[in-house]
Amino acid sequence: MSSSANILALASATQSVSSVAQGYTQSSAIKAKGEYEASIYDSNARLAELQAGDTIRKGEKDALKVRRQTRRMIGSQRAAMAAQGIDIGEGSAIDVIQDTAELGAEDEMAIKNNAWRAAWGMRTEANEYRSRGRFARMGSRREANMTLLTGGMRAAAYGLEAYGHYQGGKEPKKRAY
Repeated sequence: MSSSANILALASATQSVSSVAQGYTQSSAIKAKGEYEASIYDSNARLAELQAGDTIRKGEKDALKVRRQTRRMIGSQRAAMAAQGIDIGEGSAIDVIQDTAELGAEDEMAIKNNAWRAAWGMRTEANEYRSRGRFARMGSRREANMTLLTGGMRAAAYGLEAYGHYQGGKEPKKRAY
């Protein structure tokens, strides 16, 4: 076998090893990128969940504030009516107090409902982030596997080329890739 055939065989063998190493390196980088993206999405999901909890707590706190304001208003109404000599246990006086209590309860419920709706949106967003994280992981794994497969196929082609040089010293056929 000629020395040029040996050199070509060695070059093809080196390309084969290089192709495997390059495929592995690229695959690892792709997986790392996917894991990083997934961790960002997971972090965003946790943040959205925390915000949802904060929104519920704030809604409860605001509803409690309205309840206290309503009680104070009812107390003021009773005091004002009593100061005017109105019997607060019957007639229009009790109607005014009941209306104030009902309106306060409606306001309180509206605040709680709005907080729950906002929290639901944040939890939905958290679920979307988690899904994106799963897809980032899956996509990067698939891409990494394809990169490994491509590198392996190139390595095999270079290996066959090296074997051809080693066996016969023939000029290699042009590769299509």
